Amino acid sequence: VKLSQEKKNEASPSTKQTRLVVCVTGMPGSGKSTAAEVSQGLGFEVFRMGDDVRMEAERRKLQPSDENLGAIMLQLRQSGGPVAIAHLCEQRIERDSKSPYVLIDGSRNVNEFLEFKKLGRAVLVSIHASPQRRFKFLQDRARGDSPNSFQSFEARDRRELSVGIGEAIALADEVIINSGSVEDLKKQVERLLKSIKDKKVSPNSC
Repeated sequence: VKLSQEKKNEASPSTKQTRLVVCVTGMPGSGKSTAAEVSQGLGFEVFRMGDDVRMEAERRKLQPSDENLGAIMLQLRQSGGPVAIAHLCEQRIERDSKSPYVLIDGSRNVNEFLEFKKLGRAVLVSIHASPQRRFKFLQDRARGDSPNSFQSFEARDRRELSVGIGEAIALADEVIINSGSVEDLKKQVERLLKSIKDKKVSPNSC
């Protein structure tokens, strides 16, 4: 029974050929959640890798603070390897996705992107914004894991860099510069996603 269930959860060859997977990377507060919001209006299903970490925090009965979520993220990667959280996200996609267009919010290293390429045709998109802009956005968002000082914000950046996000940003297929208004960012994201869908961009070869 277990083997048949595992096979059922694997993407079929036809699904892999038709599914487009856009992986969005970027430092905290760069605009990934805005990109995810725009993508939903274009028919993409959004899967946030941070949700897997939050679910693990809930399972451990821990508050979803930046400190707790950061510690869990590092623990999962230390115990399960650099693609541990990607595997959890993959399982949700295989189980729940019904659209040929999937956007993954929060890919943090190249190994994760290579793992997501198993799901279909994958494109890696990075969003870049200045530290000051990112810090302000995170404070305005006021989520439970938002940094309460610029020092904690910098510590979060260092933690993200320690798991390989810098390499993922550097090797992205497409780059969006978030230096204007939120509306400007939304327009950039919409143009890019429409282009990716129309041109059927070939997978990254990194």
